[in-house]
Amino acid sequence: MRAQPTSREGDGSSPRRGGASAARPPWLRPLVASLAVAAAALLAVALVGPVAVVRAGARRAAACLASVEAPRGPALPDCRSEIRWFAMPSRLPWTYRAASAHAEELGVRAAVAEYVDAAVGRPDRAALAGATETVETAQAMVAAGSGRITFDELGPACGAPRLAREAARLGDRRTLLERPDRWPDWHVRVQTLRAALSEGDLPRALAIASSYAAMDPRDEDLRTTVGAILCLGTGAEAKRGVELLTLNQNDRASKRHAGMSRNWGELRAVLVACAARAGVEPPAMPEAPEAGVADAVEARLAQRARLAAAAGQGAAEAKQRALRAIRDLLGSAAALDPQARGDLLAVVLAEDEALDAAGAAALARPDDALDGEDEPAAGAPSAAPALRAGSPLAIDWLPERGLARPVLSGSLRARAAERAAELAAAPQISPPERDTLREVAWALALHAARELALEGDAPRAIDALDRSAALAPGTAQEAARALARSSAWLLAGDRDRALALLERIDVAAAPPALRAAVLLQRAELLASRGRQLDAARAAVLADEEAAARLSGGAGTRAGLDLLDVRTRWTRLALARPPGASPLRQGGPPALLPADPSAAWPWVGFASLDAPWARDGQPAFSRALATWSAARDAPPSTRRALRYAALRRRGDAPPALVPYAALAAQLLGDGEGDPEVWLDAFLALDAARFSLRHYTFARAEAARWRGDDGSAAAWQRRHEALRAVASDPTRAEIARYIGL
Repeated sequence: MRAQPTSREGDGSSPRRGGASAARPPWLRPLVASLAVAAAALLAVALVGPVAVVRAGARRAAACLASVEAPRGPALPDCRSEIRWFAMPSRLPWTYRAASAHAEELGVRAAVAEYVDAAVGRPDRAALAGATETVETAQAMVAAGSGRITFDELGPACGAPRLAREAARLGDRRTLLERPDRWPDWHVRVQTLRAALSEGDLPRALAIASSYAAMDPRDEDLRTTVGAILCLGTGAEAKRGVELLTLNQNDRASKRHAGMSRNWGELRAVLVACAARAGVEPPAMPEAPEAGVADAVEARLAQRARLAAAAGQGAAEAKQRALRAIRDLLGSAAALDPQARGDLLAVVLAEDEALDAAGAAALARPDDALDGEDEPAAGAPSAAPALRAGSPLAIDWLPERGLARPVLSGSLRARAAERAAELAAAPQISPPERDTLREVAWALALHAARELALEGDAPRAIDALDRSAALAPGTAQEAARALARSSAWLLAGDRDRALALLERIDVAAAPPALRAAVLLQRAELLASRGRQLDAARAAVLADEEAAARLSGGAGTRAGLDLLDVRTRWTRLALARPPGASPLRQGGPPALLPADPSAAWPWVGFASLDAPWARDGQPAFSRALATWSAARDAPPSTRRALRYAALRRRGDAPPALVPYAALAAQLLGDGEGDPEVWLDAFLALDAARFSLRHYTFARAEAARWRGDDGSAAAWQRRHEALRAVASDPTRAEIARYIGL
């Protein structure tokens, strides 16, 4: 018999296989598939979700940081809270780098924003001091973290936080002066030295300069600044200054950098003055220089004559050599700058007793014959004045930076003016020579009054004007002499007497240009005395006079007269509706753009060849209209405009007092400290003006807004700087470093 099979494969009749198939639920397969999809989705979310969170957090952080400079309330937006978006992703390996970088940048930008807000958003000196620690913490965090030097993922590119750089950018003098030895950057050290001088604290500036000199500075500009400030001292300080300046003189004479070289004539003048203060012989001038040249010839010739005269009888021959060199230059350089010619002529008139009237007239106008043979017709004006008298306005008397012109004392200029007036009365000279010497006497008297007023000696300044007017009558209108007397009292600090002199001027009888100048100074004095309504009316009248002069076809300076610029800024700062219109008729409307960051047009006041000085350029009028609209904007908009103005600095007009007063009007009552805001706003522009000009402007701007405490503080600083600059032995040094 054949055995029977116990089962059949493949026919489904096996009890075990059939039972298993019957037991599997029909929904199991879809469930397994769903679970697999869910697991994949969860994995994708786990991987991609943190990336999305980082991106969302970056967007929110960037938006928050942008709102800091947008129209907002007084409270600084709390952008640090957005760091929560990066907390969890920074713990995951695939988002660690991006999340950590964003968190670091957010902390950096928030710290800097807090510091800037204390100077711009809601200016407060105590908050500014407290915010320095925040910036230092952020600086240490970056140093210990990524070490990056730029941040550009949450906003416009910015550098790594540096307290030194931020303090210099915001004009934070307290922070700069608290820790001067901690600043590694040469330009911040220069700013620190300038901050000490701005405070009128020469001993502190000397101490800081001595500390920097001990570090053997290698940067040329820092070394020059340190050496020049040390020259303001005596003994060992001045000797160290001689050493540093000698290095720079020799380097400029022998080395070129990128094909360029720097002249060293001004540096030589400072070096010679420094050696005289130190009681040592100045080093020899470089022989056969291969790079820069010894420029500033006029300033160095006047200095030679001064030092020889100060040495007394023992240097008589040296004095005569210096005077002969000046006479040779005056006689040969017909194209010499009129101001420099006047300065050098003052030296010869004051120091050369052998100079006669004909010789003085020939030196004053060497391109004219003046021999009496071709006299002009009676009443005909001469082709050009012998010397440029200059403006009698006080704002024009404030000193400039640098040694482009000789530095002469007020006493020497007064002696020269008196000598010129005496020579004009000599009987043997021709009428053209007499007229020339009278012009010279008035010009030199005005220059003497300016220097004496800057020295704080108003009585002697006015005496110089009166002597010249008595000895050489008819050389200037009485209104011009009265305005000059007013300027002398103003710069010396007696504003009541300065205003009283202007009140007695018959403005209607003065020429149009002089009328505008008188009214302008009257407006400034009225504002400083708190008579705001009278000041506004005077400012409007001054501007209308200036506008009438320009429309009448009178000559302008560099395409747009500086007097016109000043009257327009002063009118804008003082006149407010409904009492008076702050803008001239026919200009652009006082409107702000929708985006406050684009509100301020660039005018280019730093250069006389810039758009503001070209005919038909609208930038100046647009700037005035923007300022007019800005100060009347709501507080939130004004705050945004202050941030925008901070980025457009360096464009201060040649009218610093009304400009500072106008900038202070971007702060309403209770919105912050104007002095802290002005420190930041003018930090970049301040380097374009002498420190005496800057401190004078800050004091006057404080008076215009009725802040007597700030005005007194800036006046003390101004007087401290004046005392240094008025010392004849330090005059060239002070002018060079910008005092």
